[in-house]
Amino acid sequence: MTKEEELKEKTAKGLKFKEEGATAFKAGNYDKALKHYHFALLHLRGLNDNPLTVGNARDPENLKEEDITELEKEISTINSNMALCQLRLERFDQITRCANAALKANPFNPKAKFRLAQGLIREGSIIKATKLLDELEKASPNDPAFAAERRQIQHKEKQSEIKQRQEFAGMFDRTK
Repeated sequence: MTKEEELKEKTAKGLKFKEEGATAFKAGNYDKALKHYHFALLHLRGLNDNPLTVGNARDPENLKEEDITELEKEISTINSNMALCQLRLERFDQITRCANAALKANPFNPKAKFRLAQGLIREGSIIKATKLLDELEKASPNDPAFAAERRQIQHKEKQSEIKQRQEFAGMFDRTK
């Protein structure tokens, strides 16, 4: 088998696992979807002739969207899908890990940025999440998903405010 044939075979296997992951996701089986996405990544990572180009040794200041390879886009999409699975499973620390991996492969992936914002909100990093949502809303100002996440932020802030009031309740009450 030639190197090119091997490359095509591994790519095909990786994309097949990706599709199986999507099928499992649609069926609501998020753990199974994660397993398939993981296998897809195992097949697709390292297929590039120059491993330094896959999300690594490039100047982020001069990087353009057209510089991203199809392989990097696939890897980014798979990691973004994994972040969504983690969100559905309420594994909030894993959302940000998967979203960051997606953005490492393709920093222009808006879904990965959105998943990162969702993970940050659920972890309590409201300021970082707000900045990401601001950036995303510039490109798609009428996206209802952004409004839903803004409501999530407001909810988190209210919870924090209530908790803070409870902690400080009576602190300055010196009527003893």
